[in-house]
Amino acid sequence: MSESEEECNSPFPTVHERLGQLRPSRELLEYYRKKVADFDNEHDEMAAKLDEYKSTYEEQHRMECELTQREQEIADLQKAISDLQVCVLQEREQVLRLYAENDRLKIREVGDRKRIQHLLALAGPAAAEV
Repeated sequence: MSESEEECNSPFPTVHERLGQLRPSRELLEYYRKKVADFDNEHDEMAAKLDEYKSTYEEQHRMECELTQREQEIADLQKAISDLQVCVLQEREQVLRLYAENDRLKIREVGDRKRIQHLLALAGPAAAEV
């Protein structure tokens, strides 16, 4: 048999039945009223602390989300800077190629002018007038 079955079959009253028949003393009632009031106060304090922790947690969570967003923005900006640096280097290379081509064309122009002057000198004064 289980304990609850034994209690039901027992000729003696159960603990709960005995407690139900007791008349609490004034001091005992006052003691438990004070305990209940203390527990209510403790409950209120704990609820207030929980609210405080909740708002702190929510603020921390909001700030972590903001930090994650800022870190993503920084990563995006760093990538944009890197891409722009690549473009700047490509443009510098293009400028250097154009300077080199310009120098070659100037040298060629000087050579062409010398050849023209030489050919004009060979053709004589009649060709120079034309």
